[in-house]
Amino acid sequence: MKKRMLLALICMLVLGMGYYFQQHSPSRTFQQPVMVTPTIPDQQAAKEQREIHNITSSPVKLEFQRTQVTVNILPVGLDSTGRMRVKDGLEVASWYKESEFPGNPGNSLIAGHRDWKGKLGPFQYLENIQKGEHILIQYENKEIRTFQVIEKQVYHADEVPASVMNIQEGTRVTLITCTGKFIREKGGYQERVIVTLQLV
Repeated sequence: MKKRMLLALICMLVLGMGYYFQQHSPSRTFQQPVMVTPTIPDQQAAKEQREIHNITSSPVKLEFQRTQVTVNILPVGLDSTGRMRVKDGLEVASWYKESEFPGNPGNSLIAGHRDWKGKLGPFQYLENIQKGEHILIQYENKEIRTFQVIEKQVYHADEVPASVMNIQEGTRVTLITCTGKFIREKGGYQERVIVTLQLV
C-alpha cells in the first residue's frame, strides 16, 4: 500500500513540474520560475536517515572544478502548492532541505536558474558539462567533498522521469536547470537539463 502511495506521489510530482514550468516560465526579462513539484514523500524518513550517515552538515557552496565558477547554496522548502522554491537571482542555487545532505544515501536536489534578467548564471554550464567532470561541494562545517558527473540528460519539460525527483532513490546529487528553446507562447523554456553526481 505504501509503495502504491509513493508511486502515485512521484507521478504527481513529475506531472506537476511540467505543468508548473509552462505556467510560470520566465518572460524575456527572466522573471523567477519556481522549480520542481508537488509534495515530495516521506520527508521525516529522510531527516531520520541523516542521523546514521557520516555527512551531517548542510551544503553551502558548489564549484564547477573545470571552470572554477562557484555559486553559493541556500536551503529551500516547498511553496504553498507543494513545489520546491528556487531563490531569486544568479548568486545562489537552491538545495531542497528535506532531501539528503549531498553524499548521503538518498537523492539530494539542487536547482538553479540558467539565466536571470538577460544574464547567464553558473547553472548555464550544465548545458556543456561532460561526464567525468568533478564538482566540489562545501558544507556548513567547512568540509569539502568531490563529486563526479555520472550522467547528463535533457528532457522535454513534460517528460522528466519520476525518478529524477525521488528523494529516496539511490545515492546521488541531482542538479536541475532549464534549457532548450525559449518559446513565450508555450510558456518559456521547453527542456530541462538533469545532471547526476556521485561522491568520489
